[in-house]
Amino acid sequence: MDLMTDMKFHYNIQNKIVKMNNLKDGKIFCILSSTSIKLLILLSLFVNPKSGFSQKVKQKTGKNFYIGVDNSGDKTNPGDFFNPVVMDSLGVDFVVYHYRGPKGTVEDEAQKMEKLGADFQNAGLNVVVNVECGNWALEMKSTDGHEWVSQPNNLHLFKFPAPVLKSLTQSKAVWGIQYDELEHSQITRNLSITLKNPEIELVSLTEPTGMDFKLADKAVYEGAKSLVDDCNQYSRQQVLTEHVWPVLFHNFARAGMTPVYKQMKENWSNIWASCAMGACLQYKQELWACLDFWHYNNFPGHSAESLWSNLLFAYWAGVDKAYVESIGKHTYETRENDIFNISLKERGTVLSRFAKEYVPNNPRPYTFRDLEPEIAIIRFDDTAWGQGPDTYCTVDDDGQKVNLYWKDWLFGAYDLRTSPESEEWIKAWHTITHGMVKKESLSWNAGNIYEGMAYRCFAPANSVVVFDDAVTKVHLTSVKLVFLCGLFINEKTQDNIRELVRNNGLVVVTSKRFAPKEFSAHYSSGSKEFKDRKGKWIITDDMASDELKGMVAPWIGNDNEIVFRFKGNRKVVMTISPDGKEIQVNNEGI
Repeated sequence: MDLMTDMKFHYNIQNKIVKMNNLKDGKIFCILSSTSIKLLILLSLFVNPKSGFSQKVKQKTGKNFYIGVDNSGDKTNPGDFFNPVVMDSLGVDFVVYHYRGPKGTVEDEAQKMEKLGADFQNAGLNVVVNVECGNWALEMKSTDGHEWVSQPNNLHLFKFPAPVLKSLTQSKAVWGIQYDELEHSQITRNLSITLKNPEIELVSLTEPTGMDFKLADKAVYEGAKSLVDDCNQYSRQQVLTEHVWPVLFHNFARAGMTPVYKQMKENWSNIWASCAMGACLQYKQELWACLDFWHYNNFPGHSAESLWSNLLFAYWAGVDKAYVESIGKHTYETRENDIFNISLKERGTVLSRFAKEYVPNNPRPYTFRDLEPEIAIIRFDDTAWGQGPDTYCTVDDDGQKVNLYWKDWLFGAYDLRTSPESEEWIKAWHTITHGMVKKESLSWNAGNIYEGMAYRCFAPANSVVVFDDAVTKVHLTSVKLVFLCGLFINEKTQDNIRELVRNNGLVVVTSKRFAPKEFSAHYSSGSKEFKDRKGKWIITDDMASDELKGMVAPWIGNDNEIVFRFKGNRKVVMTISPDGKEIQVNNEGI
C-alpha cells in the first residue's frame, strides 16, 4: 500500500471509533475520542490482533526477517511499556525496551517485568530488554538494598536479580536481554562512568591486566560465557550485545551471545556487518543490526534517506532482525496533548513504509547463512580497531569542544598495546575498499584521522567477511582471496588454508610470519607472489601498499559497489551514492 494513498482503518470498541488517515503529505494521524481512553487502551490488548487496535501479528510463511524499534523517546501513559498506536503505525515486530533501573524492591521489579512480558504478548509484539542503564550508574540499588551493578572482583556489570530473571521467562514475547555496548565497557573500562568519575576505571567481564593476549582473550570469553549462563539459569533466552566497535563479535558469539552490530552512528555500516556476519556464521548465532541515529553528539544525526538505504542494506545482506535506535521526536509527534493522536514524521514514515510495504512485497529467499563470501579477513581479535594515544574525536561538552582520546587498552588491559600486527586487518580493509577506509583506523570515532573527509555509511566491498583465527575450511570453500592478519593464526586453520591454496586456487595475502617456510625464506621486502600449485601466496610487509592493491585488483570488485553472493547463484549488487550515504539495490534474479 502506497503511503501517499488515502486510507482509513475503523476500530469500533464500545461505539468509540479510531480513525487513521494517511494524508497526502505523508503523515499519519491517529484521532481518538476524548472519552473512555483508558477503556479503549485496556480493551485494545485483548482484541483480535488481525483486526483490532493492538499491533497486528504478521503471518508470513517462512518469515526470515523481523523489524523493530528502540523505545527511547516513546510517549506512554504511566505504567505502560509502549504506545500501541505508534507501534501499529510503524508496523514493527518487536521493541527494544530500555529498562531504567529499579524503582522499588526486587520483588516489585519482578512483578513489573512479568507485566511487561504479558503486555507485549497480548499486543502481538516481541520485546528485548535493554539494560544500558547500568553503563551510566556507578551504583544501583533497589529499595530493599540489593546492588545491581557492582559485582565481585571489582567488576562493573548490570545483572538482574534471580527473581527478575525468572519473571522474564514467563512470556514467550520476551526474546532476551541486551547488554548495550558490552565490548565498549570492557575495552574502555566503562568510559561512560569514568567521564563523570575520572578516578574510576572499571572493566565489566574480567580484569585482563597482567595477562598475555591469549589469556586475556580466554578470560573475556569466560566472563561472557558466565554472563550467558547466569541469564539462562531459568530458561534459555537470547543474551544480546550491541557493539559500537567492530571487535569481540567472535569472542562473544563463541560464548553464546547474539551479536548486534551498529549501522550508521560513526560506523561504516557494511564493514561492521562483515565483522559480525563472520562471527555469526562461524559460531552459529543469529545476526542482528541496530540502525543507530546517533552521530557523535547529534541526534538524529542521519537523514531519512540514509535510514532507507540502511534498512535496504540490512535486509538484502541477510540480517535476521534489525531495529532502529530510536523512536524519539524525529519519528512521530503528538497532537493536542494526546499521546494517541500522533503523526509520523519523515523518518517514521520511512520505517513504516519499509515494514508495511517493502518487506511484504519484496520477499527475501535467503539469509546471511547462505552467504558465499569471496574475500575473507582472518585474524586473532585482540580488540584493536585503530585506537591509541594519538587517536581522538572532538565532542561538545556543555558548549565546549573537548578531545576524547581512545586509550590503547586492548581487551581493557592497561599493559596490552596495539602493534603493527594488530593493525594489519585495518590496512587490509583499506585495500579491500579501494582506499576508502583509512589505513590508520576503522571507526569514524577516530575523528582526527578522518578529519576533512565527510562521513560516509558505505564503503565498496566484494562479498567480504571477517573470521577469527580458528576458522576452518568449511567456511572458506567459496573464498577466493584471504588476508591473514594479527598476532596469531591457529595451526589447523593454517593447514586448512594451505590445502585450499593448493587444491582450490585460493590466493592468500600474508606477512612473512604466516607464509610457508619454503616461500618466506626467499622473501625480503615489499609484496611478492609465490605460486603454490593451483593458488598462490602474496607475502607483504604493507597490506595497504599501492603495490599490493594492484596485485589483488582482480578480486576486490568495483570502487562504488557492495556485493553479496548467496547460494543458488544469487547476487546482490548495491551501488553506493557519490556521498556514500545511500545505496541502490540491484537484486534482479533473486
